[in-house]
Amino acid sequence: MNDLQIDYFLAVARNLSFTKTAEEMYVSQPAISRHISHLEKELGFALFDRSKKTTQLTPAGGLFYDFFCEYRQNLARAKERAYKLTNEQVGSVRLACMDGWKNVEAIPLALRNFQNRFQNVDISLSSYGFKGLLKALGSDKVDVIMALEGTTEDYPDIMTKTVTDVPLKLIYSVHHKFAGREGLTPVDFKDEKLFVPTTEESKQAEVNNKRFCRPYGFVPTQVMVDNIESMLLNVQNGFGVAIIDEWALQSAGKDFLSVDLGVSNDVILAWKETNLNPAIGALVSEMIFIFNREKE
Repeated sequence: MNDLQIDYFLAVARNLSFTKTAEEMYVSQPAISRHISHLEKELGFALFDRSKKTTQLTPAGGLFYDFFCEYRQNLARAKERAYKLTNEQVGSVRLACMDGWKNVEAIPLALRNFQNRFQNVDISLSSYGFKGLLKALGSDKVDVIMALEGTTEDYPDIMTKTVTDVPLKLIYSVHHKFAGREGLTPVDFKDEKLFVPTTEESKQAEVNNKRFCRPYGFVPTQVMVDNIESMLLNVQNGFGVAIIDEWALQSAGKDFLSVDLGVSNDVILAWKETNLNPAIGALVSEMIFIFNREKE
């Protein structure tokens, strides 16, 4: 269970509409349905009656709606008290993000808000690839990392919080033969090479890419390249396509066009359970608050 699942549940319960909630929060309807299904599975109860034409809360859903509303109010009060306590302390916190996320507007906004509230706490930034993020966290070079869901799943001593989710895109060159054509879908690129950077996560990336393309009725021809830069270079020159998240696309430059895949990846903040730095909790809470506000 995470805050994003609770946010989506409360929003659908207020709107009594998955479609309206998706439009309101600027995410796909399947992404909202997926998060709520996970929440229902974890709670052990159906939260919505899907047998009717209109969306309605089940009796259990009504109970959990009241519970989570009260939980949010109590959490906000507890956070405010924690902010006051933390702001009295002097310290620092080190945050590392994934390479390619340099143009995500919500990140500097969250950090500015954090520094305004906690003027006695210094913050430093760095960026790494998948492997580098985990190595930096494990060696205590950083306190918190911002990465995609699944990055830390093999490390039981690491705490995580879901911050938001980011849509996945199939990207192609502005010089591609389809550039300027309207109404494109992923199936239009079924005959293209799909470039994948060679990393420790390559095998999982290949599996995920097949899963992303399956709803469109094709299996992609995947080609491994040395790194992300090589992947982008091949796509930029019109030799094929690639699948990246929207944040990475924002940083990739103006040489790329994209098609929405209709799926998203969760973005997490992660830190070591043994790290007792009091500024971590404040930073995590502030970033979750800002990202949720950006969706409103």
